Amino acid sequence: MSYVTEIQTVMAAAYDDLWAAIAAKKVANAPHAREAFLGRWVAQAVKQQRFHHSVKADLQRWTQRARSAGTQAGLDTEFGQIQQVYAEWFPVGESVKPVHKQQLQQWVDCAIDAGWCVHTQDTIDRKVKIISGGQHSMAVCPDAMQSAFDDDQHLVSPLSVYVRGPEAEVIQWAHQAWIAPTKVTAYKSIVKYHAEYRIWPNNQADGLMVMPR
Repeated sequence: MSYVTEIQTVMAAAYDDLWAAIAAKKVANAPHAREAFLGRWVAQAVKQQRFHHSVKADLQRWTQRARSAGTQAGLDTEFGQIQQVYAEWFPVGESVKPVHKQQLQQWVDCAIDAGWCVHTQDTIDRKVKIISGGQHSMAVCPDAMQSAFDDDQHLVSPLSVYVRGPEAEVIQWAHQAWIAPTKVTAYKSIVKYHAEYRIWPNNQADGLMVMPR
């Protein structure tokens, strides 16, 4: 079971159960009531081990957030966005689409056009620090890039992209190139002070893609 398929299953089940409860008049169709229902729903899903282990971390994270933030947890908004974005990117019944090296180059070119300091020539195989003079920066290891793409220039293994700059812009550029990155760390990556994002063959990640803002 792929993560992409399972997260869509989770979202569909959450809203099927929510709207069934609303139809049965067990839950009011109001923001706080929907939020409270979804908070209970994710906690129950974890307790019952209802879904594949690939989404366990997401369910636990949402459960903790619902416990701490209550009806301010924002689950309804996030779930709605996940459902919409994944339906657009991964329509049920359609075959997967390979990620081509040109798509990565398009992403990198967006950073260059925006005046970012871009590093794609230096090997990244140990902790490094990039001197960018205060500019936003992006780095990709050329050795890793070469091994991640096959002879047809299709991505065949996960590849890390290191970023120091506004996430909203980075993800907008990635999505324009039809790349769905996941986030590994916010700043504690092998490249000092840089976030690490990971791109995946066929955009079939093992975790939640970073949502657009």
